[in-house]
Amino acid sequence: MTILNCSATTCVYNENELCSRGEIEVMGDQARHSDETCCGSFRDRNSGSAQNSTQEHCGCEKINIDCKAQECTYNEHCKCTAAAIDIAGHDACKCQDTKCGTFSCKCS
Repeated sequence: MTILNCSATTCVYNENELCSRGEIEVMGDQARHSDETCCGSFRDRNSGSAQNSTQEHCGCEKINIDCKAQECTYNEHCKCTAAAIDIAGHDACKCQDTKCGTFSCKCS
């Protein structure tokens, strides 16, 4: 499991910069830079559907990360092997507004 720090505080799963979802999916199968990745699990807490599903959650410091960023150094068989990652996305409204700040391309 990976330690996750998430600045996407507008996500319905974000609890004090921790994730209450238990696992996330990092998208960006063709990514070669961090800006080409995103958290596919992001859901805007201000959208109507997210508000209807909001429950009390506890944020988890360590979670499973399903990683689609094939060129990332930390991707091993679609699982993140980094000890810790940062998901950036302050004021995000959609998953494309987020990114994996820890992404490191094997191509570098």
